[in-house]
Amino acid sequence: MADWAVGTEPEESLVELCHKVLEKEGRIGGSLGGIAVVKIAAHVAVKLGRGVTASEAATQQFAHTNLDPSVVYVPKVYRYFRQSRIPAGEEYGYLFMEYIPGRNLQDLDVAGDSLAHLVPRIVNIIESLGQLRASKPGPVGGGIPLGYIYGDDGAKAAFHSVEEMNTYMNKRLAYDDKTIDLTRHHLALCHGDICRRNLILKDDGALCLLDWGYAGFYPRFFELVALKCTFPYDKLFEGALERETELAMGLTQEEQDDMKLVTFVRGANLRWSFDGPTPQDQDAFIASLERHAGLQHDDSFPTAEPGKETPDQ
Repeated sequence: MADWAVGTEPEESLVELCHKVLEKEGRIGGSLGGIAVVKIAAHVAVKLGRGVTASEAATQQFAHTNLDPSVVYVPKVYRYFRQSRIPAGEEYGYLFMEYIPGRNLQDLDVAGDSLAHLVPRIVNIIESLGQLRASKPGPVGGGIPLGYIYGDDGAKAAFHSVEEMNTYMNKRLAYDDKTIDLTRHHLALCHGDICRRNLILKDDGALCLLDWGYAGFYPRFFELVALKCTFPYDKLFEGALERETELAMGLTQEEQDDMKLVTFVRGANLRWSFDGPTPQDQDAFIASLERHAGLQHDDSFPTAEPGKETPDQ
């Protein structure tokens, strides 16, 4: 297929091609059993799966347009659409983008001099991302925030303002009797998943940053929280990157304190379900029962989904 055909070919034909390539040639990226990346032409790669969103495509194209390619290259987005697959009936997102040849950092030995050479360059990338600002949190153009902070299911709703993001955070912090106010921080572009598998060392020596599914505008220390989440899986590389990034950022005491609170939010999202009442709602409910039915307070008000604990467990 010629590269130009991506913009004109019917969606059904492109979907069929993507899945034929996936079946015959396999993926060049993605996760087993989930999102896949395939190469359908010399200069075209496609990311496909249920979790591939329009907001990811918009954020990636924004980064491609606004970041200095001499610092970091971001693949250009050619096209995006969603379509249900027959007979499976599952709706997939299809993100057609520029294919970038080179070596994935995951396949490189980053010990010694290589590590010392790469980490400062990636810190510079993070600082460059931080220069891009917005007034509304989340992905470019709206959309549900995804990533390590928000747990397996994402935030489940878009944030239309920083105040709405505060509400989301404070519902989780209530279990530790804490609150946060993120309105005092600028919103910077954060990638949210900077790790070796998402970095390509191009043939000309430039670095390319892939996978913008977790990216969006947040206080800059959200990037550090995300780095801490990837640290256990690649201690040598991510540990050094986390330390150097924190030094380069020079966080204020307010930022350090709020970063700890956001880290608690992540832990709360992994442990508890928040589809039910808040702790204040529970207290009011129990007090009502005691007042009107003479029941004893036994701290047994359930809120967890199957497989997740309630805050009392």
